Amino acid sequence: MAHNIYALLVGIDQYLPPVPRLQGCVNDIIAVKEYLEGRVATDGYQLHLRTLLNQDASRQAIIQGFRQHLCQAKSEDIVLFYFAGHGSQEHAPEEFWTLEPERLDETLVCYDTAKWKDRK
Repeated sequence: MAHNIYALLVGIDQYLPPVPRLQGCVNDIIAVKEYLEGRVATDGYQLHLRTLLNQDASRQAIIQGFRQHLCQAKSEDIVLFYFAGHGSQEHAPEEFWTLEPERLDETLVCYDTAKWKDRK
């Protein structure tokens, strides 16, 4: 039985204002994608890739990538999530303060995070 690798690769250089642009995140994702495509083909695994770049890396698209793509994996499969883009922090719930001494959780900044935060 062939094993599967399910990979969700997300790279964002161009964000909606006011989030500043980055350089190199999309190139990082392309490099990882090319590596996986070249390496996995020789290792006996079947590769299932989903790549989200820039405006395609919305909050909803990333959530769907987890639910519809990565959740296909079975117990013997491998799942890889690779994110290149901005990160941020938010206050951690009190029940996690023993795990997070700074009382902050790390977060990902999706393409449309600024717009999404405005809707809260």
